[in-house]
Amino acid sequence: MRALFYSISFLFFLSSCTTSSVVVSMQRPADITLSQEIKSVVVANRTTPSKKNLAGNIIEGLVSGEGIGTDKRGSEYCLDGLVNLLNNSDRFTPKNIGELELKGTGTASFSEPLKWKKVGKICKSYNADALIVLETFDSDSRIVFGKPVTRTVKRKGVKIKEVRHKAILEMKIVSGWRIYDNLNKVIVDENKFTEFKEFSAWGNSRKEAERNLPYRVVALKQSGDFAGIQYGKRISPVWVQAKRIYYIGKEDALKQASKSVKSNQWDDAIEIWKKVVSLNDKEIASKASFNMALASEIKGYLDAAIDWAKKAKALGDKRANSYISTLNKRKQDQKKLNQQLNN
Repeated sequence: MRALFYSISFLFFLSSCTTSSVVVSMQRPADITLSQEIKSVVVANRTTPSKKNLAGNIIEGLVSGEGIGTDKRGSEYCLDGLVNLLNNSDRFTPKNIGELELKGTGTASFSEPLKWKKVGKICKSYNADALIVLETFDSDSRIVFGKPVTRTVKRKGVKIKEVRHKAILEMKIVSGWRIYDNLNKVIVDENKFTEFKEFSAWGNSRKEAERNLPYRVVALKQSGDFAGIQYGKRISPVWVQAKRIYYIGKEDALKQASKSVKSNQWDDAIEIWKKVVSLNDKEIASKASFNMALASEIKGYLDAAIDWAKKAKALGDKRANSYISTLNKRKQDQKKLNQQLNN
């Protein structure tokens, strides 16, 4: 279903006197392809330490300076990010909101895999095909300072030099995941990922810059959520946006077609471009061919888009070669996406 892969946003940007751009929304395939049998999933948090690991978890929190309970909150934010992505996914149906808690190490180390009897019991209670488990979670943060910047500003009409200081809060999130395929009794993904997120603020002194940084709990929430989203992108297709260039030109035909594009009347624009692609004027013909490539991509006809882009290249268009590479990558992605969405 081509409509599933492509939609167009009504956002246009004038980039030069001869070109404009349009933002295209499309689906990016997941990094890994899971079995089509897995359609519904349960999400669980296994980062709470068991009794035998509780003492070590408390010591780690004290030594790291992150505080007791920080990683607990961070893991919840991480699962929120994953569940929110899956709720908007065309691939999986989450059966819960991540409130299921299991006991683990409470550290950055993986526990032994869950017993299949337990996995089966959980999946049966939620009527799910697989169990996605956040097995480990660890967060670290530090504040660093950038090089002071001197700038000239006016104060009551007088120019003065002002020194500005930059503080940077660096967040590091390490999350470990497993996916238990209950249908085939196999762990289909077991990996640990490290994500970094930075927050910056300025001030007239280091202390002021540091005070202007977001609270660490706010930074933790955003960073944990980000880590969960990143894992979601690993296992589920997501919608992304990309900017595409097209020619508006100085020629009347291209100008008229541009008006149709901006009104989202792509079929009208295509009819205009088709009339000028065979003109003896190679410059106009190459621009129209390039635009036809874009229209074909938006319609979902990637092979035709590549052919039109190649024609534009043959006519001397300098942007065509890069666009051909982009279209070939989209074609590969679409094949992968078809497998993942069973289309």
